Amino acid sequence: MKQKTRKPLGELNLLNRFLFGEVMEDSETYQSVLEIILGHEVNLRDNTQSEKEIRTLPTFRGIRLDVWGQEEDGTIYNSEMQAFNTRNLPRRSRYYQSVLDAGLLEPGTIDFNHLANVYLITIAPFDLFGKRLCRYTFKMRCEEDDSLRLEDGAVRIFLNTRGEGDDRISPELMAFLRYVEHSTKENAAAVDSLRLRKLHDRVQSVKGNEGIEVKYMQL
Repeated sequence: MKQKTRKPLGELNLLNRFLFGEVMEDSETYQSVLEIILGHEVNLRDNTQSEKEIRTLPTFRGIRLDVWGQEEDGTIYNSEMQAFNTRNLPRRSRYYQSVLDAGLLEPGTIDFNHLANVYLITIAPFDLFGKRLCRYTFKMRCEEDDSLRLEDGAVRIFLNTRGEGDDRISPELMAFLRYVEHSTKENAAAVDSLRLRKLHDRVQSVKGNEGIEVKYMQL
């Protein structure tokens, strides 16, 4: 049986799940990326994890999160790097949401307003919804009156690295999405962004780490 050839760590782009997880385990880097995606300030605790496993009951299917982080106010961020369209991403995001929610309240908690806000972010090199957008943001709305929002604290975002830019997203986010697929110094410098330059430095640091390279080769 022919062994599958694996790209060297140094040739990977951020679209690779392993590289993405290793890079984002640095909380400062993950915080910067979240700020680029969301367009507002984020204040992460220093507890970012990659490959975080969550299981509610032994008889139920658990989940493994690419990158998990928590803000000082309790807000949860889960970011997934999705290289291929598995044709089930909307429902998968629903399941991930439910499993994450199940562990957010202590036993005996009465007020559900203590439930933390949760952001599920999927980054993909394809257009899941066919509208050529770079970013699709979903929140609960009322069908009878779309000015009414449920305000349940759940946000699901799907990013398309091959989308078309418009005035609803920043040039920095556009450059980040291009960088995900083509993680070069030139793409990191495509716009005047200190955050993107620091992201590239972090990527290069991970690629040059012998311990991480050994970990990658043992997968």
